[in-house]
Amino acid sequence: MDLPFYLEELDRRDALMVVDVPVDPHLEIAALTAMAVREQGPALLFRNARDSKHPILTNALASEGRIALALNHASLREFGNTAFNLLRQNPDPAPASSDSSDLDDAMEIVDEPPCQEHSLAGSEASFEHLPRITLWPGDAGPCLTAGVVVTRHPRTGRRNAGIYRLQILDNTRATLGWHPGSDAAEHFHAAEDMNQPLEVAVALGAPPAVLLAAGLSLPREVDELEFTARVTSSRLPMARCSTVDLLIPATSQFVLEGHALPGERALEGPFGNHTGLLSTPRPCPVLRLRAITQALDPVQPCIVAGPPPSESTWMAKAQEAMLRARLCAAYPEIRDIALPMEGIYQNFLFVTLDSDQRDPPNAALELLRCLSEKRELRRFRFLVAVDEFVDCTDVSQVFWRLGNCLDPDRDMVRIQGPLAPWHPSTTPGRGGKLLLDARAKPPAQPMPSHPDPHFTETVRRLWQTLRKR
Repeated sequence: MDLPFYLEELDRRDALMVVDVPVDPHLEIAALTAMAVREQGPALLFRNARDSKHPILTNALASEGRIALALNHASLREFGNTAFNLLRQNPDPAPASSDSSDLDDAMEIVDEPPCQEHSLAGSEASFEHLPRITLWPGDAGPCLTAGVVVTRHPRTGRRNAGIYRLQILDNTRATLGWHPGSDAAEHFHAAEDMNQPLEVAVALGAPPAVLLAAGLSLPREVDELEFTARVTSSRLPMARCSTVDLLIPATSQFVLEGHALPGERALEGPFGNHTGLLSTPRPCPVLRLRAITQALDPVQPCIVAGPPPSESTWMAKAQEAMLRARLCAAYPEIRDIALPMEGIYQNFLFVTLDSDQRDPPNAALELLRCLSEKRELRRFRFLVAVDEFVDCTDVSQVFWRLGNCLDPDRDMVRIQGPLAPWHPSTTPGRGGKLLLDARAKPPAQPMPSHPDPHFTETVRRLWQTLRKR
C-alpha cells in the first residue's frame, strides 16, 4: 500500500484532517501535531505550509489501528504473530543486492517508477526544494525525520533500511544521524576503512509499511524491504536510483541520492526528542546531495519525535507486537507483555506471568534476567513482572502492584548492561538496570473476579440503565 492509497484509506475512515489554513513549518506544524496526538486525533495533511511547495503529512501512524492498516493486518497482535512465524521460518538469506538477479521474489523492478516522474540533478538538487521543518524550540535547525535511509555494506553487499534523522546544514549537505552500532554506521565505517564514499538513498514518503519496518529491531540478516513485502503479503515495487547503485521503493514520494565521504563529519544537534530533553550535539557523517527525484504531486511526511504520546512512540507498538508473539511462544509462563509508551522504546518492559505457588521465590527475577539478555531487550532499564490478575498493558495497574506488592529487599535486583546512547549513565552506553517482581507473594491471595458471567453482564446492563436517567 503506497502512501497516496494509504491516505485515501485514512480519509475514508475519517482518520485524516486536511489543513488548508496557512501554517508555519517552523514550530507551528509540530505544535499542532502534538496537540492532535494527545487528543488521539487524526493524521494531519498540511496543504498550505508557508514557503513550502509541497503538502506536509504528520501523525499518520499515531494509533494502533493506523499501524495495523499500514501493515495490512486486522490488528497489531495479528501482525505480531505473522511476523514471528515469518522470522522463525526464514533461513539466513543471501546478501541483499541492487542487482535484480538477486532480488527477492516478493519484490519487482519497475522501469518507469512513480518516484522518478521529475528529477533534479547537479546544481538543481537542493534541500531548498523540500519544506524546511523545525520541530521544537532549541533545535539546531530544520530536519527530516521520516526518511527511510538505504545503504549497502561495501564488502558483503547486505542492504539496510533504517530511520535516521537528517539535519539540513545547507542546500546540499545534511547530517546522517545514525547511532554507533546501527547497521548503517557499520556500512559507513567499512567504506571508510576502504577509503571510499558510501552511497546513500533516502526515501521520503515510502509506503507506510516500509517506514514501520525500517524502524523495527529485526535480526541483522533480515532485509527490511524484503520483510515488508512478505509480512504484508504483497509485492513491493522497487526502482533503481539514478545516480547511485541502490534500490528504493518505487512509489516513494521523494528520493534523495548522494554519498557520505570518508572522514567527513559535522556537528548534529541539539534536538528535542522523546526524552523531553535536548540531545547532546555530536559529530555525524554528512550526506552530500547529488540528485532528487520525486512523484508527480508529492507529499512530504514528517514524524514529530517528542515526549509521549507522539507518533514516534506509537510506532514502537509494532515492535511490541512482534516481541509479544516471540516471548509468549518461547516462555509458556508469559501471558502478555507491554512496552508502555512512557518507556520510550527502551526503558520499561512489563510482563504478565502465570502464578504458580510451586515456583521458587526468585523464579520471576531469574526470568527477567534471562529476558534482559535478549537482543531486542538488552538496552531496557526496568523489567517488571506482574501476575495474571493484572493487565500489564494498563500502566496504572502495574504501578498499583509495584506500590503494594514489591518488597525492595526481596523483589528487586540491580544488574549491569548496555544502554541506549541517550540513557543517563556515568559510563555512557553501559549502566545499571532494575529487575522488579511485583507479583502478589504467598500467602497473599489476589481478589478473585466474579465467577458468574451472568452476574457481570447483569451489573453492566444495570449501570447502563442508571447512566441514562
